[in-house]
Amino acid sequence: MIVMKFGGTSVGDAAAIERLVTIVADARAEQPLVVVSAMSKITNALVALDDLIAAGDASAIEYAIAELEARHAVAADGLQLAAITQAPIGELFAALRQAAVAGLSQPSSPERRDLICGFGELLSSRLVVGAFDARRVQVEWFDARSAITTDDHFGAAIPRESEIEARAQRLLPVLTAGRVVVTQGFIGATRDGVPTTLGRGGSDFSAALFGAALGASRVEIWTDVDGLMSADPRVVPEARLLASATYDEAAELAAFGAKVLHPATQLPLVEAGIPIVIRNTFAPERPGTWIRADDGEEDALPVRSISFKPGVTVVQIRAPRMLGAYGFLRRIFEVFERHEVVVDVLATSEVSVSLTVDDVSRLDAVIRDLRLVGEVGVRAQRGVIAVVGRGIRETPGIAARVYTAIADVNVEMISQGASASNLTFIVKEADGPAVVRALHRTFFPEVA
Repeated sequence: MIVMKFGGTSVGDAAAIERLVTIVADARAEQPLVVVSAMSKITNALVALDDLIAAGDASAIEYAIAELEARHAVAADGLQLAAITQAPIGELFAALRQAAVAGLSQPSSPERRDLICGFGELLSSRLVVGAFDARRVQVEWFDARSAITTDDHFGAAIPRESEIEARAQRLLPVLTAGRVVVTQGFIGATRDGVPTTLGRGGSDFSAALFGAALGASRVEIWTDVDGLMSADPRVVPEARLLASATYDEAAELAAFGAKVLHPATQLPLVEAGIPIVIRNTFAPERPGTWIRADDGEEDALPVRSISFKPGVTVVQIRAPRMLGAYGFLRRIFEVFERHEVVVDVLATSEVSVSLTVDDVSRLDAVIRDLRLVGEVGVRAQRGVIAVVGRGIRETPGIAARVYTAIADVNVEMISQGASASNLTFIVKEADGPAVVRALHRTFFPEVA
């Protein structure tokens, strides 16, 4: 069997869902499990709805829900779904209104936000099931929350993979019988059944969890691009498609700005050796990118792609009095752990630590506590550049070529050595696109 995950643009309207149905129908012989995201922009609308619930504006809440309802109704009408097929969608909107009333004027909480945001995937999956049913394709809807068991870290819940494997087994007889199964990405539940989410972009992760649990032959990620590229084509129009990549390369690209794949996607699949294939829903005839432990390209260029992640903040902690003392790093990272702030790139010396964070919502509290350790400096509007490939750490001359290509740009922080697959550095956000283009010309001159 295979897992086929379709992102937000791939279920964005009736026409997109029609394409999805055609793609899946062509793969029915491989017993597909279909994992869907919410329709594009719906999760953002649900986050805004949760804010309205906290504000207690009943009329604005009803207007927002009506807008959501109208968009799904347009898709349902475009798919020519019968009233009986649309009934579950109406039930979901009734449940959404009930949740809104129950939380009216109460401050938002991670638990409630997960509950509200999870409606997006539940709604889109009902539309997809209706589309299959209307075309007389045998289909079954499956609630992912009954299989994707997580802890209670709402907003970015951690899956319990052994429990997921046990719970997912009930799907195998249905798939073997030739029925298409449609389920949701992004959402899960605690052991007590409280709804959780895996974090933004977590539908890819859900697909991987299902794929590992069921021993899939591959996990397909259907999106609106052809696959992994040598750079973001919006920044480098001549960027080329990577026919293949390793798990490590894909993970580094995802972590440092390439939004094609969720960073955690490959984790459940590595041990089982299950490949990932990135495909374009809007051009299904194209081969996409295959991701495996070893992609077989022994003579591949050492640099495979250059990625850029904007919106990064650099925090520097300096404590000369810690020279020769132990516990400096521990004290710093205890602060970030206490405030649940994720650290991305890191560079250290004996008396100074520089690191980057993406989420600055708790940064003021972090800085206040860090000042008990040493002097703190903050630089916002920075970007991470990652030069990703294989054996970069062991390949002579890579760093020299990188820094020669960008000699006119001020590099503020460098991190190399923790991974053999990337060389990472920080520049001003405004310099990022030009840096990516310069590096692409250096390492991919044949497409310049």
